[in-house]
Amino acid sequence: MEQGPLKSFIDDVLGECGHDDVFLVDLHMKGAHPSVRVDVFVDTEKGISVSECVDLNRCLISAIASHNDMKAVVGDDFELTVSSPGIGEPIRHVRQYIRHTGRLVRVQYRNSEHMPAEITGRLVEADVLETPSPSIVLEPVASGKRKKNVAGEPVRLELSTVSRAVVEVDF
Repeated sequence: MEQGPLKSFIDDVLGECGHDDVFLVDLHMKGAHPSVRVDVFVDTEKGISVSECVDLNRCLISAIASHNDMKAVVGDDFELTVSSPGIGEPIRHVRQYIRHTGRLVRVQYRNSEHMPAEITGRLVEADVLETPSPSIVLEPVASGKRKKNVAGEPVRLELSTVSRAVVEVDF
């Protein structure tokens, strides 16, 4: 099922819903016409509340229902949910790095020899907006059963080398 037009439409409508700081992280469509389920994942640089998700849900349902091209994509009997990405979901939008500054992140990337590598560390800097070369800075933490709270030297990673980043639950 082609979700590109719907994704673009929702991305455009989010600003019209009165929440200018909200951005679209991901979208999943399940089912077949005319009973399609659309799961919309949104966030802000400071996090999103349940009440904001409810407001956005109402706004998006209304916008889709009043737009013939989008009704052709999802049908008349569609179901839409709006939520934030859950814990353990990969970071999909560069602005999420700003939101997760200070948190523990596991990053898979390509090192200087273009080989796969992984690092877990505290995200201390996210230089991802209005820069020709977006990057993040991690303070590495030891891993394993006998890990110590000793941080290594900060590591700067260009986002172009990052293949996956996941926020870790920090105890």
